[in-house]
Amino acid sequence: MRVLLIVIGVLLAVLLIVDRVGVEYAEDRVAEQVQEDLGLSALPGVEINGFPVLTQAVAGEYHDVRLTVDAADLGELSDLDVEVQLTGVQIPLSDLLGGDIETIPVEGVAGTVSIPYAEVAAQIGSGVRVADGPDGVVVSQTLDVLGEQIEVSGTGRIRVESSDQIGVTVVGLNLAGLEIPGVLIEQLQEQLSFTYTVPTLPFGQRITGATATADGFDVSAEAEDAVLAPL
Repeated sequence: MRVLLIVIGVLLAVLLIVDRVGVEYAEDRVAEQVQEDLGLSALPGVEINGFPVLTQAVAGEYHDVRLTVDAADLGELSDLDVEVQLTGVQIPLSDLLGGDIETIPVEGVAGTVSIPYAEVAAQIGSGVRVADGPDGVVVSQTLDVLGEQIEVSGTGRIRVESSDQIGVTVVGLNLAGLEIPGVLIEQLQEQLSFTYTVPTLPFGQRITGATATADGFDVSAEAEDAVLAPL
């Protein structure tokens, strides 16, 4: 019995080593393909999840692949943090072993990009400032109020405007005690509200949601039936 247990232990150790080597090899191949597909100057970070990976390799489909892309490589996404999850990544074992991978079909893509408030304000322009607040996003700007230049700030709600845009609708104002007509309040709220166009996301992702954090907006996006192929 003791010998049998030792043999089983050795076999499990060998399988773990083989599985780890297989994971690293598959991760390298995916990283190379993503680099070619996106025209990156450096390999992206790739992590294949799930155990054992060998069974996924034999089946030719990986259930959960995480990518971390150096945003400086992604044009308009420069200086932004980009993370992507690929599901249903299809690489036949023969192609993987032979190194003959021309395309990689992917069933699903889900990503997030973190956009600092300063980046958003820079696109809007006109002296707008965007920051986090206790009750939501705070938008501030110096505006003409009854003939005077006054610093006006308001609390806004985030919305998904379109497949590549998010927006903030200001619903409350801080006028430092200044009393003005309700119609003017609505006008000021409209002036502070804005729409922001998110830089083009990789793999054809479309925006599905956005949340405010202490530093900026975390924008989530998804795509289906993507194909990774060299440019």
